[in-house]
Amino acid sequence: MRVSPNIGEFAVLELFMFSYCPREFYFYRKLGLVPSPLKKMEFAKKEHEREEKRCERRKNIYGVPREEISEIFYDLLLEDRELGLYGKADVVLKLISGEFIPVEVKYSTLSEITKPWRKQIIAYAVLLEKSLATKINRGLIYILPSRKTYWVKIYPEDKAELKRDIERMRKIVGSDSIPKPVDLRKCGYCEFHRYCRRI
Repeated sequence: MRVSPNIGEFAVLELFMFSYCPREFYFYRKLGLVPSPLKKMEFAKKEHEREEKRCERRKNIYGVPREEISEIFYDLLLEDRELGLYGKADVVLKLISGEFIPVEVKYSTLSEITKPWRKQIIAYAVLLEKSLATKINRGLIYILPSRKTYWVKIYPEDKAELKRDIERMRKIVGSDSIPKPVDLRKCGYCEFHRYCRRI
């Protein structure tokens, strides 16, 4: 993933980091630290690629009946320069009805939607709205290996809060203050833990 040279432009991945813990975003964007890929993340990427091939043989694609889908887009590049956000959507489904559904594929044993996952779906919905000039009111989170499907309803207030998040991210980049960690229980899962614990 590229880091934008524009101080006010962010990737959806950076929004994910900010939603998980602002300090994680600070290390990545402000200090330019690049975490080593976790083995779990590398495995999840390969599993995601396998799932694309499996979907070719299934009646349901990411939990949606095949007969309801007219097109499938993979790794769709999206950008909203006015908002200052860009990213690559895992999957976007175009339904027969004309509705577009952003899909986030996650490899996880969690049984509930996390805040960062939800933020990602909202971000891709906003980017799709800009690119396609159409309303996106829901998204889908698809969990591997369980193949569970979680529909996420997206409200206008979610999109408004996303804009406020981006403003908060700009303030972090423009400040010399280090954000406080939001939840110490998350530290064990953070790629920046070895830097953070020294502060």
